[in-house]
Amino acid sequence: MVFRNTIIGTTWKQKIDAIDTSNLSVSYTLFDGDASSDIMDTATHHIKCISSANGGSVYKHTCLIKCKGDAKITDDFINLSKESMTDTFKALESYAIDHPEIY
Repeated sequence: MVFRNTIIGTTWKQKIDAIDTSNLSVSYTLFDGDASSDIMDTATHHIKCISSANGGSVYKHTCLIKCKGDAKITDDFINLSKESMTDTFKALESYAIDHPEIY
């Protein structure tokens, strides 16, 4: 997996931990990142889509970060991580809107 413009480096391996199509959820872990990240050892993401009463859906994304050694998460790291997750969501949303036939 290759990232751009992020605080976590540029390349990471990704492992799918679980896919639950009936509950519209997926969990995956990023690991073995490049040396530019002195903070993060792994990041486990849990994503779930929940139907809402108005016919739409709610997207929930939780990220659990395991730090390297005594490293601490900074506000900049959190903000850039949120920005990266938001960009990913917007890309998925755009694809879903442009290709409604796949759902």
